[in-house]
Amino acid sequence: MPSARERILTRLRQARAVEPLHVNPSREDAAQWLARQPPLGELAGRFAAEQRATGGEVRRVAGWPALPDVVLPWLAESHVVSVVAGREPRLEPLCARLAADGRFALRRYDRPVEQQRADLFSSDCGVTTCRAAIAETGSLAIVPTPEEPRLLSLAPEVHLAVVEAARLVPTLADFIAAGSYQQDVPSNLVFVSGASRTADIELVLAMGVHGPKRLLVALVD
Repeated sequence: MPSARERILTRLRQARAVEPLHVNPSREDAAQWLARQPPLGELAGRFAAEQRATGGEVRRVAGWPALPDVVLPWLAESHVVSVVAGREPRLEPLCARLAADGRFALRRYDRPVEQQRADLFSSDCGVTTCRAAIAETGSLAIVPTPEEPRLLSLAPEVHLAVVEAARLVPTLADFIAAGSYQQDVPSNLVFVSGASRTADIELVLAMGVHGPKRLLVALVD
């Protein structure tokens, strides 16, 4: 009598091969699909609207020099006291102002994460830059680096994300097409659309279970 293994293998050998399904839409089909999509409108406005619809907060900034003037009052309004930031050069003027302002305690990510885990999880706000922003969904594309690790945007209860308006793209497809991700795949690519939320337990919406409770987005012109 054949064993269970042999019976299974026999059924597999006798089974008819299933032809794979090939989907290859023509250029005309793609053009028709695009024509049916609603217009994105002005990218910054669409991004801000979509981000706010998912609980995020967006403020426009008139250039990098104006970033501290926008961010410091915003953090104070949000009752943020301790801030942790990485080593991104574009954020140095902001970090200098935070360190000089008596309302905030600035912590720098400048050692291995194992040595700074307590600072990351005990800080009120983590600050990061972003690779891009997607207008259609109000999403931020973040590529963690040794200078700005993933925990900066995950561990604190407030995440301040700084993104240049020039990095706005209409759709996710545009973001992928504009990058070199076929050849240079990042080890971690994160898309953030609003504050962290879940409704797994009794369908009751809970904020901040898997990440920050609040997302502040500074959109730098």
